[in-house]
Amino acid sequence: MLFSFSSDGFITRMNQTMLTELGLDSMEKGKHKLEDFLNVGSKIFFQTHFVPLIKMQGFAREIYLNFKSPNGTDVPVLLNVTMGTNRELGEIHCGGMIISNRNRFEKELLLAKNAAEEALSQNVELLKIRAELELHQRELEMQLRKLSVLNRQHQDILKVIAHDLQEPLRKSVFYADMIKNQNHDLHKDVTDKLDRIIVFNEHMRHMVISLQRLEELENRQLCFQSIELQSLFDDVVSGFGFESDSIKINYQLIHKHLQGDLELLKNLFVELFLNSIRFRNPEKILTSIEISSVLVQRNIYVESAERYLYEDFVKLTFSDDGIGFDTDSSLVFKIFQRGDEFDRISPGLAYCRRIIEMHEGSILAKSIGGKGAGFTIFIPVKQIKG
Repeated sequence: MLFSFSSDGFITRMNQTMLTELGLDSMEKGKHKLEDFLNVGSKIFFQTHFVPLIKMQGFAREIYLNFKSPNGTDVPVLLNVTMGTNRELGEIHCGGMIISNRNRFEKELLLAKNAAEEALSQNVELLKIRAELELHQRELEMQLRKLSVLNRQHQDILKVIAHDLQEPLRKSVFYADMIKNQNHDLHKDVTDKLDRIIVFNEHMRHMVISLQRLEELENRQLCFQSIELQSLFDDVVSGFGFESDSIKINYQLIHKHLQGDLELLKNLFVELFLNSIRFRNPEKILTSIEISSVLVQRNIYVESAERYLYEDFVKLTFSDDGIGFDTDSSLVFKIFQRGDEFDRISPGLAYCRRIIEMHEGSILAKSIGGKGAGFTIFIPVKQIKG
């Protein structure tokens, strides 16, 4: 675009390119002012900077102005300007280049630069996170190694207790019983002490066996299947001889099915039946056992505070009218018990709890001494096979 204008701002001449860009057929000298073809911002710049700069130094390089096209859009032009040789005429000559594509390219370059800077910033953050992750992985590896060592020690201790201690306990019972049978003239205090030795050893042997069963559970792979509850209880009662004139079992099975490992669930209820028989009330001829099942909804986030997701669970209750227990219910499922209640808590209940935990469920105990014991079991309806 080539054009000239006078010192008072009137256009004196322009080439065809400029005429086309401004939508003019021809240009009559001195009829139009240059400002008439500029947008608002360029008009202000023209008056306050452009004209004073030309009059002061006689030229300017790379001056940016926005002309108006016929459709109202801006036509960005980069101008080189010089004052005419005859300053008395005061004519100013301009040569310009339309730079609309350049603006677009500059915007694209700016966007690309911003994107690159953002990517670099993100990369720095990722590198920082990666370094922190590697540090955490190292710490986790150390913790896993310590846990592995502890697990091996735990397994070794359990094997010693479960296997190596059974034989001396068995021999203690054998020799105590042999002394009683071969010496009928023993003093009553001696026979009473031998009986206590036999009872304590049998109790300890039972606990050792329970430990062995717990150890075996740790490597057990669950085999889930659909289980019909009434059939499960019938197999347990008939298979282990719990059905007798001294035991009455009442069922109220509203929900009749669940998913689980059939063998382990049988072992669970065998242990609960044995617990009821062991702690039956000696003042009652008949021991009554109540078993019920219903479907409930329960929050699966037991350990996580303020998190809730409710799913279907089978709620099983098992209660008897035996002597119960006065111990804190949270201690009932511990393997070893000490104190006055030592002989009244079955170590097999720890085995029961582990079975339920393997089914992603929970078991609770409740009792008032002399009024029976009750166990509430929750097992999720949908089992995740891992």
